[in-house]
Amino acid sequence: MAENNVYEFLKSDHDTIKSLLRETIQNKDPSRFPKIQKEWESHMLGEERYFYPAIRKEETYMVLERYEEHELGKKLIYELDKLDKEDEHWLPKIGVLQEIIELHIGEEEKNIFPKAKEIISEDKERRILDQIRDEKSRYVKSYL
Repeated sequence: MAENNVYEFLKSDHDTIKSLLRETIQNKDPSRFPKIQKEWESHMLGEERYFYPAIRKEETYMVLERYEEHELGKKLIYELDKLDKEDEHWLPKIGVLQEIIELHIGEEEKNIFPKAKEIISEDKERRILDQIRDEKSRYVKSYL
């Protein structure tokens, strides 16, 4: 799917991450974890560097909440990465990660995106989309 705007691009990321988490938990298969990690980290990077700063002044509380959710996600990703995939805590921990990420995604799509559409001009939104795409491309290449 060719995303026409930053909201479609971020939603596509959201859908990919949710799907990867669901598959991992349903199949009790940690082999997809590196892809989850790469997708989530590259997604957060784009939001934190380009998307959130564009709306932070007008929507400080909502943006700071999203940063906090990112921090929880980063902490869990780090713990999952260090934990033996056979450990009985691994699957429940990724279940908690899924809950946090799905809450985060829901808040973004329901509350942040509509506010951002009011705040960010079309020109600026296109620049943000280009920056996020470039960032994600560089990040993904660094892991190949």
